Amino acid sequence: MRGWANTIVKYAYNTSCYYAKNHINNRGYIFIIMSEPEKRCAIYCLNYANQTRFDAMFDKWHRTGTKATMFAGVPTTDPRIAGRGLSDHAAKCWSCMIGHLDMIRTYLEETGPEIDCAVFCEDDILIDADFRARLDHVIDDFMALGVDTLLLGYLTMYPIVGDDNAGYPKLGYSHYVDVNSGRATQYNYYDYGDIWGTQMYMLSRAQAERILEKYGNDYGDRFLANPEGHRQFSADWTITKEGRRAIVYPMLAIEDGLSTYDDYGQRVFHQMSHESHKDSSNYI
Repeated sequence: MRGWANTIVKYAYNTSCYYAKNHINNRGYIFIIMSEPEKRCAIYCLNYANQTRFDAMFDKWHRTGTKATMFAGVPTTDPRIAGRGLSDHAAKCWSCMIGHLDMIRTYLEETGPEIDCAVFCEDDILIDADFRARLDHVIDDFMALGVDTLLLGYLTMYPIVGDDNAGYPKLGYSHYVDVNSGRATQYNYYDYGDIWGTQMYMLSRAQAERILEKYGNDYGDRFLANPEGHRQFSADWTITKEGRRAIVYPMLAIEDGLSTYDDYGQRVFHQMSHESHKDSSNYI
């Protein structure tokens, strides 16, 4: 198990929020390096035909000083979905999956290699009130761990503590300190198995390329032709189940607790995935 000690300092300048890291040079003096996560990580948020959620997420990005792209979703009338005899539920799953793939494609096509990772999320989440600075910290950990996929928001009905995650080992940890409040957070990183949810995740550029190559063309039709030989064409059956993987806890984003499901089991699962984590950080 590895650990890192990254200290992030919030620094206000001309009413804009910047974030800096404290480093100690070889003479023992502290110097500050300005850091802006958007210079190395793109952020995309999937929203389909829901103005209320769009407005809520737009406000959260604004309040945290985060530069994020709100990404229009994919209607079930899209030719990549329609005409295949899918049930309403399956068509919605395909819409969500293709929306994620379109975000990944946009990241690869519209950013340069200096943007070497990206965050993708959905619009039914709460994000950390200090999201921008904490993301910058977590990007460093992502690079240090050398993983391909890092879940920043996901579904689980219990807090994740200790040296393992239901038998999956802890991969490392780091410490984040907000010097304005003096509050310290230990971020723990774990391997994972069947953790569900694509509320928020980070991909390396190389992993984004692999995901798009594997699932971005006719994978859905190949799944329909041979379901037993393929994973479900659904985002959290595929995108988050590939490569070298980890979860972070506390999360940077959690389920917002507002979603409704006809199925009682799903309704309880999603509600508990909110209630169990809402006090693990300050979420908005």
